[in-house]
Amino acid sequence: MALFNPPEHLSCHHYAAQSTSGWILIDSSDQRSYRGETEYHIILFCTQGFIRLAIGDDICELHAGQMKFIPRSSSVHAVLSTDGELLNAYFDVIDFICDKISLQQLNDLKEEIGCNPAPLEVRGAIHSLLASLKIYLGDKAQCAYLHEMKVKELFWNLRAYYSREELAAFLWPVLGVSKFHSDVINAFTCNVKVSDLAKRVYMATSTFYKQFREEFGETPEQWIRTQSNKQILFLIQDYDLNIGEIATSLSFGSLSSFSRYCTNNFGYSPTALRQVLLDGTSAEELLASAVLA
Repeated sequence: MALFNPPEHLSCHHYAAQSTSGWILIDSSDQRSYRGETEYHIILFCTQGFIRLAIGDDICELHAGQMKFIPRSSSVHAVLSTDGELLNAYFDVIDFICDKISLQQLNDLKEEIGCNPAPLEVRGAIHSLLASLKIYLGDKAQCAYLHEMKVKELFWNLRAYYSREELAAFLWPVLGVSKFHSDVINAFTCNVKVSDLAKRVYMATSTFYKQFREEFGETPEQWIRTQSNKQILFLIQDYDLNIGEIATSLSFGSLSSFSRYCTNNFGYSPTALRQVLLDGTSAEELLASAVLA
């Protein structure tokens, strides 16, 4: 069904206004793969199929009926399944529109709950909200007022249907995170040298080592290796990419250097690694064995 009297909508200043909050409907026919940096905070809803996500150092799958929070300025790589469909809620400010809860109150729970990067199941009236949004967006309803109102409705539902502990775990990436931690995540590239990573966050290497161990609880070398292995396993499962494209995407200088890295860390060449995954070995198993090697 189309909007009634489109010229009337298009002439409204709300319809043409740029907004810092709103909704986007994406399906695999529009775009199967995305790589970039988020301008706003995002809550990503998978409404059909699934999506594979690499968000900084977090690798996960989002299935139908699940949602994931992605903070502003995150480095994101996303690959949709062939039947994938997403609703993307973007916003500049996290506002529960409620005197009984605030972001600061959730921040006080951070140490108690710890980090839980797992997607959250969609619950309660959020199902109805998403269904109505699919209709609005399918009918090209781009009124800024409507979009902002629906983002506020989403936050009301989050407050109504989830506990504070669940919300704190969901929004954990923006609860009390230091600038150093965020800068390291955003500056990371696959197989980067520690000295280069330190330069990117404008620190001397010795100072970087000390602060890194305090913030991350491990050496920079250990962390870089784990995150590099995660990114490789993520991309090697995107069968639309050939091995050369993956090597380039991950900033390896040559296909031979990429192949050498995979052999040293997984015990397989990139082609063999892809086949091992196709044969049923999980990325988690390969990651665990690489960490232990």
